[in-house]
Amino acid sequence: MVAGDRFSDEKGVRINRLGITDPQQLAQAETDSSLLRLQRLNVQGGIPGGRYDHAHLKQVHQKLFEGVYQWAGETRADREFQGHKPTYVTGFKETMTYAPYKEIELRLNAIGEQLGKENNLKGLSEEKFAERAAYYLDQYNHTHAFRDGNGRTLQATFVQLGKEAGYQVDFARIDPATLNRARDLAMVRPHEPQEAEKNLQALKAMFEQVISPAPGVEAEKLRDPSQARPLAALSPQMQAMDARRELEVTGYRVMDIVANMPGAGNYEKGVEVGKGVEATNLDPGAIQTHLRQFQQAAEKIIKHPALQGPDARQDQTDARRFLAAAEQVSEMTIGKFVVNENQYRSVPVLKTHEEAQAMFKVAAMQIAQKLRENNQEFAAARLEEVTKHVDRTPYLGGLNRENVGKAVEVANKISELGDSRLLVELKDAVSILEKSPLHAERTGGRAAVSRPRSEGFER
Repeated sequence: MVAGDRFSDEKGVRINRLGITDPQQLAQAETDSSLLRLQRLNVQGGIPGGRYDHAHLKQVHQKLFEGVYQWAGETRADREFQGHKPTYVTGFKETMTYAPYKEIELRLNAIGEQLGKENNLKGLSEEKFAERAAYYLDQYNHTHAFRDGNGRTLQATFVQLGKEAGYQVDFARIDPATLNRARDLAMVRPHEPQEAEKNLQALKAMFEQVISPAPGVEAEKLRDPSQARPLAALSPQMQAMDARRELEVTGYRVMDIVANMPGAGNYEKGVEVGKGVEATNLDPGAIQTHLRQFQQAAEKIIKHPALQGPDARQDQTDARRFLAAAEQVSEMTIGKFVVNENQYRSVPVLKTHEEAQAMFKVAAMQIAQKLRENNQEFAAARLEEVTKHVDRTPYLGGLNRENVGKAVEVANKISELGDSRLLVELKDAVSILEKSPLHAERTGGRAAVSRPRSEGFER
């Protein structure tokens, strides 16, 4: 238990309406109360008209835990709790990092929206229902909306989802350890994106054990293939969430490898990689500050003479994954997709350095003025100095690129700039200007990027 996390008292015991101060007694009271409520909610069919979004899961949590906790129905965002959790599911210590608490509502709504586009999994065979249910349970689990009670909240949610798709879902058919192991494997993603389905195999197998076709004509209609609405592609929101998850899971493993390499300064470099991953998890715009650091860490692993044999294959794979994810997150934050509190929206993609040069000068000077209005003189001066350089040369590198990243990091924290068109245009221009004009010309307007490989880490 964690003391002082706003869900707990000074001794780390969850704040509760029963006045219990002993953690074991509280755990028993919570179990007794929530399991009865879970059974009742399942019999009732769940939340009427539920959309499997932020509001839906909050209602489920409240109904399950309001007998014990006055904060039942509150997400981690309500009391600003982040947190992470270790697991040894792969045989090594891994760090499971959950969605930033500020994005819980956004992410639950994005998951619920995509689920709705699949008609809430109606019209699917048992095998396909298990496959898609595994995908969505993993997405909800990574979002990890609540301080405690996520497992029972998701059980109630998927019992309702199954019933509305013509299936009975009975989690009592499996040992809780089986479910926990399957969830953790999906979280740490041991397999690379090209084999993403393997990360969900244990969850899919778990669902295949707990589901069965519900009896009756109505349930049969719900399973009719005419009801199926398969998705052609993930939404931009889901793609961006997935890229950031890939960065997190491989980043912490890379941190561990670098930190444990022999040699002066490697431990500190590994720790800095971990801090950069954490910063990017909380604010994807921070990738611009840490991208070069991430690239160097991956290259360090790839080139290390002790990490070249078959025993280091996983390290090399993780390094490649980490770099690819970092580049994808970078593109999403200063290129095609920009994170907004409510959505990911498309941004025009510039094609030439001349176009980027003109856009950068206009956007940078206006942003510098806004920075000064918000008492950010140093960030404004940095941006103005870089603008003078860009006015002469349509290229950003070295200290100039670093200074733009720092100015953008400050601007992202100012409400009137963080979601402004000006900042979107500046980032779009940077994505072109940071590439050598000659290199871009040789690669058809887009700089070619080698993708190194990375390693595993313990935190």
